[in-house]
Amino acid sequence: MDKPFLYDQDFYGWTQQQAKALEQRLVMELDWQHLQEEIQALGRQEYRELVSLLSVLLGHLLKWEYQPEQRSRSWFLTIREQRHAIHRHLRQNPSLKSRIEEALLDGFEAGVDLALRETNLPLRTFPEHCPCSFDDAIADNFLCDTRQDWEG
Repeated sequence: MDKPFLYDQDFYGWTQQQAKALEQRLVMELDWQHLQEEIQALGRQEYRELVSLLSVLLGHLLKWEYQPEQRSRSWFLTIREQRHAIHRHLRQNPSLKSRIEEALLDGFEAGVDLALRETNLPLRTFPEHCPCSFDDAIADNFLCDTRQDWEG
């Protein structure tokens, strides 16, 4: 079965065939075009994961700041978990640090949407631009001090 056909008709089969060709160094068996596309897609996926983690963190930080009467252990733990996950993700993907500012912007937009969905607050409540730096957002003591136990 030729490589492009296999890619379109049986992606899993294609991945196994390509992995075997790579392992055995069978250069002529490699589907170079699709391999390039898939490797680039993997990189985009890692960026999207960073943005997703940031959006949850920033959304919860917005809720924490603008709706203090609703603060809960759940919000506290979500903020703590997202900070830890971001640190882990960047340790595993240090090259993503070059896209931190872009990820913060993208994450903030989604974070505002999350805060809007989960509160009764109007859009005008929230700032138009991210009010904190990336380093502030992931700092354990920024807005919600997650270095300590929850004290509600």
